[in-house]
Amino acid sequence: MAVLVAGGSAPGHAGQGAAKFGPAWTSVDCKTFDVPPAIAAQSDCGYVTVPEQHAKPKGRTIQLGVVRTRSTGKTPAADPLFVEQGGPGDSTIGDIANGALPKYPELPALLQGRDLIFVEERGTRFAKPFLFCPELNAHNIAVAQGKQSYTDPSWIRACNARLKAQGVNPSAFNTRENAADIYTVAETLGYPVFNYYGVSYGTLLGQYVIAQADRHKSKLRSVILDGVVRPDLDFNLASSHTFSYALRHVFRACAQDQQCNAAYPNLETTFLGIVDRLNQKPVPLTLTIPSSQQTFTTQLDGNAFITGVVPYLARPYSGESSRGSSLPQFIHAASQGNFGWIAESLSDLEPRGAREMYHTVVCARGRSVRVQPGQVLPPPYPQLLPLGLREAEAVNNACDILQVEQKPPFVYANPQIPTLVLNGSYDPITPAPYGEAVARNQTTAYVVTFPGVGHGALFAPQGMPAAACVTQIAADFLANPKQAPDSRCLAQVKPVFVVE
Repeated sequence: MAVLVAGGSAPGHAGQGAAKFGPAWTSVDCKTFDVPPAIAAQSDCGYVTVPEQHAKPKGRTIQLGVVRTRSTGKTPAADPLFVEQGGPGDSTIGDIANGALPKYPELPALLQGRDLIFVEERGTRFAKPFLFCPELNAHNIAVAQGKQSYTDPSWIRACNARLKAQGVNPSAFNTRENAADIYTVAETLGYPVFNYYGVSYGTLLGQYVIAQADRHKSKLRSVILDGVVRPDLDFNLASSHTFSYALRHVFRACAQDQQCNAAYPNLETTFLGIVDRLNQKPVPLTLTIPSSQQTFTTQLDGNAFITGVVPYLARPYSGESSRGSSLPQFIHAASQGNFGWIAESLSDLEPRGAREMYHTVVCARGRSVRVQPGQVLPPPYPQLLPLGLREAEAVNNACDILQVEQKPPFVYANPQIPTLVLNGSYDPITPAPYGEAVARNQTTAYVVTFPGVGHGALFAPQGMPAAACVTQIAADFLANPKQAPDSRCLAQVKPVFVVE
């Protein structure tokens, strides 16, 4: 971390110099990608030109933003770690290279061992084209104001028409093409061997990268999947089940914690009672539009309350510190009629991600979905059932408009690639059973579940036992992927709660 803050001249690294990258590379100033100066000082930034469709290598092309951050170690390994964000549609460079790398301790520690490569997935913020839908912002505000249905797809109809008029082919933006992009970037940067880390949707991409490992010149050495998406399941439809699964873990952990249980007893009953009361009689809540700072009053019902709670499961670290989760405290406050705390998460009305790319990716994988949520997870709370149905309906409506080409069902291949699976016990999107199921398809796989951690175990705040533990486990795995990493530090990782 000190090296990142200090900046200055960068140590040597194992990869090629930027001047020796392949012809698909075009260098740009790292300011093009808003890279912080201290990271830019030890990075090479540019665009890699790739086929729009890899089956047509002489056809149309698109460009991917790439940041190669050189290792801070004196003798780094020759094989870099590719680091990929989720969404689908979120920015790998914006969220991880620019956001997580300077903020959390885990990636700087891994940077000591090898170069880190951040590839902006096709269609996302620092790629060309960027499949951004500002139409969604107006839709979200209208929904919160009670003027439009959540499942109304008119916003994506308008966005898709605008992007098509600009020459965008929605059927080119899917996980099969994304995976081939990773290999093209590795070969362009001159890495004969590389490792892969993906979080959230990045884990689905990672599974496709594994499946393609025998089709490319660059070779895949190992894979870390953090917050794992199952390729055979509709994660939108499953959201009622996954939210319930995560909440039950929080309620159980609080009940087992003496201070939390004393301050907030019967948390499950309290929570479900709030949802029921809000569904019967919504309460007014003031939200703030981020771009204009204008405020308006919405009606907080049970569904909106649950939606606002989800970020406190995904990132359960109050103030992004080692203080632990404030969710039990917030639920207690809501039971007393105080809902002010939830306004911040519900005011997230203007997402910056590539929302059309989200839908092209999800819609293209329809043939892979073969498993129902109830076959994988316990029944959800009845109060949460409408959420999954609503999310699935909204996506289905979008798919009806996009009409992207359906890709063949996903098939596992190359099971010999060593894989480390990281889970968080509070993860409301990709619960541990997903990761466990995916790991069973690899002949060498290690599964580690962190108590009290949310969505993305590698981004626990500094000072938490989980941060040091996940760093050590990931470093051990990368040093020798064919040997089980030392996970004894897990004994020190326990759920922590803010009790005031």
